[in-house]
Amino acid sequence: MTRPAHPVDIIDFLKRNDVMLPTLKIVDVGAMDVGEAEPWSGLVEIGAATLIGFEPNPPECEKLNASAGPNTQYLPHAVGDGGPHTLHIGAAPMTSSLLAPDPAVMQQFHALWELCEPTAEIPLDTARLDDIPAVRPMDFLKLDIQGAELMALEAGTAALTDTMAVQLEVGFLPIYKNQPLFSDVDAFLRARGFAFHTMVGVGSRPFRPLIKNGNPNRGFAQVIWSNALYFRDPLGFSAIAHDRPEALLKAAILAHELYGAFDFAAVALQHYGAARQPGLATAYIHALTAADSTITARNR
Repeated sequence: MTRPAHPVDIIDFLKRNDVMLPTLKIVDVGAMDVGEAEPWSGLVEIGAATLIGFEPNPPECEKLNASAGPNTQYLPHAVGDGGPHTLHIGAAPMTSSLLAPDPAVMQQFHALWELCEPTAEIPLDTARLDDIPAVRPMDFLKLDIQGAELMALEAGTAALTDTMAVQLEVGFLPIYKNQPLFSDVDAFLRARGFAFHTMVGVGSRPFRPLIKNGNPNRGFAQVIWSNALYFRDPLGFSAIAHDRPEALLKAAILAHELYGAFDFAAVALQHYGAARQPGLATAYIHALTAADSTITARNR
């Protein structure tokens, strides 16, 4: 497994500076194998992180476990609010959801309803994140469960207590019935000490009938969904440095390794260093600026 190519290897840097490396716990809800390695796969492979995955589609879960390496476990649970639900199996399995797709919204666009039209409905019980001991303490949470992300968050408030970063799919149009949208998810996470950082990719479709360059999967301007990244609000880092400074080290590793967010990682290391190892952030900044001439440091 090849780790992301960054100017500085964060794991090697921390080792060289005699930092005792923490082991991160990554929880991946909606871990269907789509043939692409996740950005944290390298951390898991080298033992810097453990992975707990959830995939309610049993064949997909079996496929994940069959190819899983060390430090990885996938469980065939549907994470939700702990109640009974119906899993709507989409024509493309990755579109399966606890929410029913809304044809009135989807059929406005090319190449959307064709993927999400239900082919089967499976009754199942859901599990609350707060009721699954294996996920605690959870350092990083990824959610991709087709519109049911807020449901899972609301039933995982205790598990979120330890979490330093959340990446989750968010919708800007209600393509599933009764689907909470980005604004709802954003309000929930901000109320719990998280701050929006960036969008990781966007999903779009063109309104019918027009298509550009023969591609029905790329819209002209309308964004329908994306993956939103949240970190703990840096304004709360002083308190975290006092209570659990190792969490800031984990945040720095996540920001650097997964997203190339070196500036955020430096801020986390500044607060960690103030509590545990003065000068660590300065050494990190020097390493970055020495390795990449496009990165500079200035206080004004």
